[in-house]
Amino acid sequence: MKRNLQITFRGMSPSDALSEHIRDNADKLEQFFDGITGCHVVVEEPHRHHQQGKHFHVRLDLHVPGKNIVVDRDPGEKVSHEDAYQAVNDAFDAARRQLQHYAEGLRAHR
Repeated sequence: MKRNLQITFRGMSPSDALSEHIRDNADKLEQFFDGITGCHVVVEEPHRHHQQGKHFHVRLDLHVPGKNIVVDRDPGEKVSHEDAYQAVNDAFDAARRQLQHYAEGLRAHR
């Protein structure tokens, strides 16, 4: 495995199940593009006084040759981000799209 995966939890307890879900998503990205050299995922549950329920913020930093791909998913009012797993899925989906765009650019320059 070429990439170094770091997972950080902020404002919440670490979760082995969520960490495994993140690892699975990272593995899928690596199958899509094998040039990933690093991946840092931050899952945060911000403290909000005036809001009911949990809303999760996910930031994903991918390191590929010549570029850093950053996905920053702020929950805002999205109901789907009340679920940490869905917030992670959304962030990895966005990363996959950016990675695809990056890979297409590499192929176009060859």
